[in-house]
Amino acid sequence: MVEYSCMTWNYIAGFFDGEGSITNNGKGFRITICQTNKEILEDIKCFVGFGYVIKVKKRKKHWKDSWVYYIAKQREVYSFLTQISPFLKIKRESAESCLPLLKQTIERQQKQQIRLSKRIRAIKKLRNKGLTYRAIGTKVGIDWGYARRLFLR
Repeated sequence: MVEYSCMTWNYIAGFFDGEGSITNNGKGFRITICQTNKEILEDIKCFVGFGYVIKVKKRKKHWKDSWVYYIAKQREVYSFLTQISPFLKIKRESAESCLPLLKQTIERQQKQQIRLSKRIRAIKKLRNKGLTYRAIGTKVGIDWGYARRLFLR
């Protein structure tokens, strides 16, 4: 393992410039770095503090084993790109063009989470008053099954 004192955002940016990619799958952005050296990806993951390292299935027997470090949570993608974008050379434009869209997505997700939390509190309050899930669903304006799932969270 590499000592973490040697690991820097500048190093990760250089590594990402050469081996990484930013993709948009329609639901959001994803960061991937492919590599045949699992240790370096694990070191990057430990330094960054989030993401996953997974083994890639060989498509041909004679190929080396390879791994992918990936980040899919939009808040984490935003954090990663914010940290490395000042040091990027090749992918700087791509990274910086993603940041405003990621920020909008994160803000929208935060609003949805607040709305969901309020809805769950309202459902629990109504259930504690003795209302059925059907009555709660009607009152809150959602399906009774969804009301039940939210209550059981």
